[in-house]
Amino acid sequence: MNKTDILSTTLTNVHLKTSVSRGFEAGGRTVIEFPGYEGIKFNVILRGECSLSIVGSRQKYHFKTGDCFLMTQGKPFSIGRDLSSKRKVNALTVLSKNSEGTASFNGGEDFLLTGALFTFEGPFAKVVLEKLPPVIHIPENLDQALVLRWGLERFHSEYLNQRPGRSVILNHLAPIMLLQIFRVYLQIEKKESNWITALEDANLMKVIESMHTDFGKNWSLESLAKLAGMSRSGFALKFKNQVGFSPLDYLTRYRMQIACELLEKREKKIAEISQIVGYESESAFSYAFNKIVGHRPGRHGSIFTPGR
Repeated sequence: MNKTDILSTTLTNVHLKTSVSRGFEAGGRTVIEFPGYEGIKFNVILRGECSLSIVGSRQKYHFKTGDCFLMTQGKPFSIGRDLSSKRKVNALTVLSKNSEGTASFNGGEDFLLTGALFTFEGPFAKVVLEKLPPVIHIPENLDQALVLRWGLERFHSEYLNQRPGRSVILNHLAPIMLLQIFRVYLQIEKKESNWITALEDANLMKVIESMHTDFGKNWSLESLAKLAGMSRSGFALKFKNQVGFSPLDYLTRYRMQIACELLEKREKKIAEISQIVGYESESAFSYAFNKIVGHRPGRHGSIFTPGR
């Protein structure tokens, strides 16, 4: 399994769900204020240009036609041609006045954007999102983004043209766009340490691949460090600094993600699931599950009946 497979299978494991957003256009140098959200927001600038600021950060981001970007921290944010403008409006107010199609404010001559919201389920989602930068910006003219451009053009075309099947195509294109953006992000020069960039580290990738493909094995810090070709202390420190979790905490969260999926299928007894994800006793599994997920395995989703 290579890094792309790890990325795609992990996004499948965390039950990636997509909700394509309505288009939003604004004019008159008005700043549009958006509320917080859960998950990752994907946006593409279809026309014009605008800037973005996120609550709690002094950094400003500027986007032009064809640029796309991800927002990863769920914080309230503002978008406008001129963020210093005192003309501000709540996005929900604009959206409520435009119940269908593109929401428009003040003529819409400054910019038009659309995109999607990606949400995730389960305890491993926190690992994927934990240390991502607040904004991943892919400029339209970036050389590495050539493979992304076809998808952006299709997304743009499908959104603007009211053809039959539009919503189905957009909802299938959006997660492909997310994967492509992550691929481009892996290719560009960066300094961030997070789960995505860990896939570029040969030693860590070997360990991550092994934990994902053989999660039921009785792994120890020593065996994982040996697999990475590093000392125990050096490996533990590097893994924690890069991913944000200790190696064994990472393994536990991944096991619990798999356990959640198995519990939701209701095809196996809890004792069987315990063994599948690497626990010798059901009580040890139940304790770990409750600690990570926040409730006992038998209560996951709804009352768990098979085998109880």
